[in-house]
Amino acid sequence: MTTLTKLSLSTTLILSSFLMSGCATGGAGMVGASSNVKYGDAKAAETVTADFGSSDLQSTAETLTQSLLETRYISKAQQPPKVRLRTVNNLTYEHIDTKAITDKIRIKLLKSGQVRFLADTANLNQVSAERDLTTTATTKTKMKAMTDSDYIITGNVRSIKKANDDVKDVYYNVSLELVDPQSGEILWADEKEIRKVTSKSSVGW
Repeated sequence: MTTLTKLSLSTTLILSSFLMSGCATGGAGMVGASSNVKYGDAKAAETVTADFGSSDLQSTAETLTQSLLETRYISKAQQPPKVRLRTVNNLTYEHIDTKAITDKIRIKLLKSGQVRFLADTANLNQVSAERDLTTTATTKTKMKAMTDSDYIITGNVRSIKKANDDVKDVYYNVSLELVDPQSGEILWADEKEIRKVTSKSSVGW
């Protein structure tokens, strides 16, 4: 075999290896590119698991907000009352972002224009420090006006879970109360009940 022939064969082998490597790389890139991301309806029912999900959050906030706005303490008020929304207690067996619940309710109530919300104690203390408020009688009066709320909203999330080898049944109960901070009287209370049933798949829950 001549030297020229050997060089030609070597060049052919190198080019073939390079092209095969490029195809392999391109193929891998195409596999990665084949996965796509698409937007879903944020308000659509989410039924992936029996856990407390986005659909439950939205329906809970919608139901309880509407009920609260219809109570005479809000709907018949001469001016929007000042409200303080406490943390909703999570009394379930799972992690639930209860702040997301209170945030959703607060946003809906504020958008209604029928209530005014006061900052929580921590935020209020920070605001006071930034303003460098003194302890004069006038300042105390202003502070009292800032911190006094007409109503306080409190709440709880509870759940009951039952399961066997094939089915899991989860019941959620989200309750809210409107309380008079002066007398401690519960003026309004309502709840949102949610029940989810899932069947065990071949790969588990």
